[in-house]
Amino acid sequence: MKKFIGWIAILCIGVVVIVLVKIEVSDQLDRQYYEEHVATHMLPIAEKPQSMAARALVDQDEVFGQGLELIRGAKKRVMFGMYLFGGDIGDQVIDLLLEKQKEGVKVFMLLSKTSQDYARAQEKEAETLEEIAAGDEAGTPVVKPQYRQKMSKAKELGLNVRNADTGFIKALVPARVDHSKIIIVDGVEAMFGGMNFSDTTAKNHDAMVRVAGPFVRELEISFSNNWNCIRDGSPYAPIAIYDEAAAQERMQIRLQETGYSSCTGNLTLTSPYLENTREVLIEKFDAATKSIEVEQLLLNDTKTLKALARAAKRGVNVRLLVDPAKHLYYRDWKGGPNNKAVGMVEELKKEHSGLAIEVRHYTVEPGQELHVKMCIIDDKTLGFGSTNFSSGAFQSNYELFAFIEGAGIVGDFSAMFETDWKTRGEPAPKLNLGRKIISVFSDVIF
Repeated sequence: MKKFIGWIAILCIGVVVIVLVKIEVSDQLDRQYYEEHVATHMLPIAEKPQSMAARALVDQDEVFGQGLELIRGAKKRVMFGMYLFGGDIGDQVIDLLLEKQKEGVKVFMLLSKTSQDYARAQEKEAETLEEIAAGDEAGTPVVKPQYRQKMSKAKELGLNVRNADTGFIKALVPARVDHSKIIIVDGVEAMFGGMNFSDTTAKNHDAMVRVAGPFVRELEISFSNNWNCIRDGSPYAPIAIYDEAAAQERMQIRLQETGYSSCTGNLTLTSPYLENTREVLIEKFDAATKSIEVEQLLLNDTKTLKALARAAKRGVNVRLLVDPAKHLYYRDWKGGPNNKAVGMVEELKKEHSGLAIEVRHYTVEPGQELHVKMCIIDDKTLGFGSTNFSSGAFQSNYELFAFIEGAGIVGDFSAMFETDWKTRGEPAPKLNLGRKIISVFSDVIF
């Protein structure tokens, strides 16, 4: 029996080694293809801050409404990039993009890849709608409906859809996605952030920023580069149409409207052609002198947590508001990846009881996640985008994350954080054995 178990163990180890070798070989071939055929076509992102008019959009009513309005106003071009794209809001976007396409507007959609064709997607949607109806009739509503993807529908109806090749990203994990959420119109106006356009995620607490002005150029370059991150896609050609005069004019118009404020921002990315978000984030955490607030779905990147610990040790007031992972991937993970942040704070408090560092769980409603990806540093810099503070997000996805300075937009998100902290924050449970185990494996699981 012992010999049998031993052989099984050896077999399992062998399988793991073979899988890892195959992944490494595949990665090397993917990167070689990227370097030989794609890399030279990538456009640079500006290093200097770019000006913009910016407006905070919080939760589905503001985000979905502003997104549809933005598309509706397009005259020349719409670039639409989304990780989760589905349900009724997906149908609304598709209908609107088809209308704009008939008007002569060029449409470019970067969506996450799916193995479902249109027919299978329709079958799955029918099953999901039946499940929702049955739950409503029985008095037990479905709190988080299954994802009804609309990528295959967009393709079927003739919209211009691509999937950025995640194999081009140099990473140690096989799970890689295009995680960006962005809409750009006519090279002058855009919105970006953390919110997916999907019914499944609509009740999440989330946010986007709507911007106009020169900063849009950087967003457009990022989208154009990702659009060209495909194999067998020659001729590779930029699709950016940024117009400096028009962007400046639109920025001035928006600054006269309620909710907008003047600010500047730098765009950082996780991508095959630029991977600098974690580096810049840690630099800013290390330079903080007064306060750091973090509001995040996932906060388990070791390097980021160490930077937050260093900040607390030198007297910076650190507050971390994280998702409790009660509805993450349709199950309760008992704190999930954020147990790592809780454990870090617990250990710091043991060593230095007087440190001004605290972590709280966001009180979620049934089926809801805290899905914001945000930090505020010294009340003057807003970090905001699609990037979770996890090792996977920093290394293996297509992500975008901006660092923005401007009293108006920083103040808007500071107010959101303070409200969330005071009205929805609750003490994070102390780590028991189960939560510690989840914490240890969080970098692999999440």
